[in-house]
Amino acid sequence: MKYIEAVFNQNYISVILAVFLLLFAIKEIIDLISYFKEKGRIKTGSEQDKENVENRLMTLEKHDNWQYKEISKISQGIDDIKKRMDLNEEETRQRIVVQFGAEIYNLHNKFMSQGYVTRAGLETFNLLADIYLKANGNHSIKGKIIPEVMELEIKDE
Repeated sequence: MKYIEAVFNQNYISVILAVFLLLFAIKEIIDLISYFKEKGRIKTGSEQDKENVENRLMTLEKHDNWQYKEISKISQGIDDIKKRMDLNEEETRQRIVVQFGAEIYNLHNKFMSQGYVTRAGLETFNLLADIYLKANGNHSIKGKIIPEVMELEIKDE
């Protein structure tokens, strides 16, 4: 009981002042350490870890930018290839129309001058006509030349 009474009889103003003095001293020590750390360029482990992470992030960002540029180049190359293939396909279609149209016309003239068509000649003619029409050839061949050949007599040779 005597100890409890001693605690309550303390001068609390000096205890509160001692606590504030201790806190002020801790603050000044921290400020002093920070000052010398900045002047001496001393880094703590957490600061070094933070710097390492930032360096890694910068490296990854550079790599991502490089990858994006490379992917863009590849994508552009693929687009160029597609355009060339489309152009090639169109040129091939036009070549088919011109060549097969001329061949169909020549076969038509030959068959009309003969007055008949052979089975092999008819098969060749039909094959050329089908490919020609699939390539969007002139449909006047479909309306005039093909029916004229189909009306001719078929002879076996």
